[in-house]
Amino acid sequence: MTTPPASVPLDATLEEAARHMADARVGALPVIEDDHVAGVITDRDLVVRAMARGLSPQVRVEALMSTDPITVEADTPVPAAMHAMGTIDARHLPVVDNGRLVGMISFDDLFWFFTGQLGELAAVINTARKAPDAFHRRQQRAAAR
Repeated sequence: MTTPPASVPLDATLEEAARHMADARVGALPVIEDDHVAGVITDRDLVVRAMARGLSPQVRVEALMSTDPITVEADTPVPAAMHAMGTIDARHLPVVDNGRLVGMISFDDLFWFFTGQLGELAAVINTARKAPDAFHRRQQRAAAR
């Protein structure tokens, strides 16, 4: 996940949100009210729901944000976070700890996580190919424990 997360207050304008996204190089921002996630605004919201409709850049984010966002706790396993994202068709999820925003997880974060996992798997496979007998002996000892 990305920490610390970029966010905007509930009274931020669309223009402020867009600038903040550009500065932080992110595609979504949690919208914060009273230290809790009140919603999420995305780059897609800014383009498709605001610009395409000719809304003023001075409109407040609360007019376009997704409300009651699904969040995950900081200790949520990666597969569960991925499932939550798929369930709501979201590319970003706020990560909270006891209700307070601590990070954001995105498809990019998941991509890099799984890329690392595949690299580790490839290393195991290469080890097994280079020394199959030693690899199998180690596996047998581990299984015997």
